[in-house]
Amino acid sequence: MNDFDTAPPPPRVRDGHAIRAALGGLVHVPDCWNSGTFEAIERIGRYVEGSRALDPGEREIHLSPERTTSEILASWAPDPEGRKVRLPGSGTWTDVIGRMGGLALRAASPATRPERREVVLEFLEMWAGTPFADPAYRFRVGRLAEPMSFNARDHQGVSFALHLPAGRRTVFFEAVLPGAEAAPRPEEPLHVVDCRHAWGTPGQLRHLVELVRERGPVTWDADAVVALSEATGMSRPAAALVLAGNPGAGSYYMPFLDQHERAVLGFKNGELDSAREELSMGDAGRSALLADVMPEDPADLWEPGGLARVAERTAAAWAQQRGARSTPPWSTWQAAVALDTRMPAAHVCHLFLDSPNSAVPRDFRPAAGPVAAEQPGPRTPWDITRRYEADFLLDAVFAGLAWAYPDLPAGDPVRERMPETVRRLRELLAASDAAAGFLHESMARYSDGNRRSDWLTDGTCDRITARVASGDLAPGRYESDPRACVPDLIAEVAAALGLSEDAAALYLQLLVLPVPSDRNVRRWNAWSPKRHKAAEEELTARALVVEDRRARAGRSLFLPGPWAHAKKPLPPMECWKAPLIGAQLKFSGDEVWTFELLPDTLPALFTEAWRLVRGGQGPTA
Repeated sequence: MNDFDTAPPPPRVRDGHAIRAALGGLVHVPDCWNSGTFEAIERIGRYVEGSRALDPGEREIHLSPERTTSEILASWAPDPEGRKVRLPGSGTWTDVIGRMGGLALRAASPATRPERREVVLEFLEMWAGTPFADPAYRFRVGRLAEPMSFNARDHQGVSFALHLPAGRRTVFFEAVLPGAEAAPRPEEPLHVVDCRHAWGTPGQLRHLVELVRERGPVTWDADAVVALSEATGMSRPAAALVLAGNPGAGSYYMPFLDQHERAVLGFKNGELDSAREELSMGDAGRSALLADVMPEDPADLWEPGGLARVAERTAAAWAQQRGARSTPPWSTWQAAVALDTRMPAAHVCHLFLDSPNSAVPRDFRPAAGPVAAEQPGPRTPWDITRRYEADFLLDAVFAGLAWAYPDLPAGDPVRERMPETVRRLRELLAASDAAAGFLHESMARYSDGNRRSDWLTDGTCDRITARVASGDLAPGRYESDPRACVPDLIAEVAAALGLSEDAAALYLQLLVLPVPSDRNVRRWNAWSPKRHKAAEEELTARALVVEDRRARAGRSLFLPGPWAHAKKPLPPMECWKAPLIGAQLKFSGDEVWTFELLPDTLPALFTEAWRLVRGGQGPTA
């Protein structure tokens, strides 16, 4: 009896859910993984090693009953006493051969839950005892054209095929023994790639496991997160997830990180949710990124600067696989998260930041993956190949345009790129290819489509982008601060109403801006709470505003007159200002129906609002 036929030890108590939770995001763990999958992988390893005992020329074939392949394998003599060995877990575990770096990083991360850490350590410990961790072996993965399942071996190696009827494909895997040339196989596989062996020799894996169990997880390094973000263009929360081995990636539970994990990483739920979407590059993409970022000696992780050195290697791998990108300011990325588009905040920012020729993959697939030849190359966010991509792009671009102009300061790189972003959008819409067709369909399909089209073509967009390009706004100032964009008007309002310039500015903001919350006003105007309160008291004393508490307003002062409620993400507002700023109310008049784009520049809207007030058409109770 061969050693691979011996009975495996009793499996540890470990269900499929625990395995998916621990390995997910780096290893594709389908439902067929169960408590015996680790042992089944070990058994496959023993079967591969057992090929060394075969004499030259000796071959054995183990066919499944799914399909007779005698015509293809007629030259091989099947072993009637042989025992069929099939790939466990639908063969998905073969994707991580040579890619243990990410799992090792997850095992050592302080952001990994203890119960998950133990499962990862068990996996690494098991893997270290198999030939899959031995760089002397050569492994290849791919697919076969024929729908068959088998395992075949001779003195040079082993090959497996597993037909997956639900996926209409046949997974292929082969192991070539040290010094051998090729494993036996019935046909040349399709889309086959070599599993490049990076970090993760048996010695490295065992040492890493020992260190984690002896010393516990490494110390978290927030500075390394910032450095990784700035070197790659990914957001800080995304950099934190990568540096922690992507804990929780792929989880369907919201929030996908628990309180302990969030506390270690130092970010909010919404920020981490957006970062997870930003890293939607597939399990193979994440494992390829982290395959070789671990130190040669795992003990270096626990030395001062250990995690920072991992960040440096990760940044180099990111640049090689995905290309380095500009990093939006941290405050800009945080503001983009609040836009709540279907595109992650980082991708919204990079719609503006990236040059037309930059390769920015949305669904990144690594160059060294099991089916890499079937996958498209890197694409920019502007590449449209499907209808839903047109919807995502238009929603993100228009949300970004509506936000960047009034809500980002002059000099912000996202805001400064607005004119270029509009130019690229117009070029796409003017083309005669399929992408343009998808975009026009999307514009026509939604109620906002006509308004978006009009905004692009009636001169409004040109006036706003010209305002951005003019450089008239001082760096660091906001267009939403009338003191910065219409100082002469501020003086006129202050003199006419007997107000200070601060109170005049706040009055204009309440008249025009869709969301003049206390937090926004203080940010736009660089006011302290005390200075803000003083301006409010002036307006209250002059009876220009009323005090109240209203849902989702974020402020206590309001223009007199009726109020329109709104459902997220639309902003509630005073009914008086709705037609002025391009918002439409429902027939009842007490709820905002739609609002997205300002109908003119803010200097023009501030001026028009004051004209209405001076003409007796201002807001009244």
